[in-house]
Amino acid sequence: MRYWMLFGLLVSPALWAEPVAHYQDQRFGYVAGNLMHLNLDYDSREVTPTGLGVRLGGMVDPHWGVELRVGVGPSPDTWRADTGRNKVDYTVDHVGALLATGRLPFKSPVKLPYVDSLFVQGYAGVADVKVKTVRRRCAGNVCDDDTARNDDTSLAFGAGVGLRTEFNLGLTLQYMQYVDKDYITVTGIEGGLEWYF
Repeated sequence: MRYWMLFGLLVSPALWAEPVAHYQDQRFGYVAGNLMHLNLDYDSREVTPTGLGVRLGGMVDPHWGVELRVGVGPSPDTWRADTGRNKVDYTVDHVGALLATGRLPFKSPVKLPYVDSLFVQGYAGVADVKVKTVRRRCAGNVCDDDTARNDDTSLAFGAGVGLRTEFNLGLTLQYMQYVDKDYITVTGIEGGLEWYF
């Protein structure tokens, strides 16, 4: 499944290039940086690693577009057993997603300085997430570390709100569900800064 997603990422810019270029003069393309608060439920253990993400998107028209996002959760979160000496560190090695997006801009009922428009946005597509676990087991004075990686691909969806300023900058707040399987669920609350080009 990963290879199909990679193939889709390579082919999709060619399919969307002409419509996105047509609206380029209206600045419907964007690049964004996100701070991510991830919630990882793995084998019934819930941890919350933090991460960083980058998004690149293009709108075919003011309402529909496509977005590619990648992220990493370099800050691990630890689950500890009752003894305190046995622990598991969870790190999100990568998050990658190819998403279709729908955006509904609207004007604020109250005049806000420098704000061009407000919008709500929905996302749907495919995501790939890799989680690294480092288990530390201690017996007496001897401790043993065991590292494992789990890579999962799933349907992804999310929603967000944002504002766009007159300076072609914007702020967003989003909720994303990247993976939802029986043994692993990865969701995120993300705040982003967008630059429109």
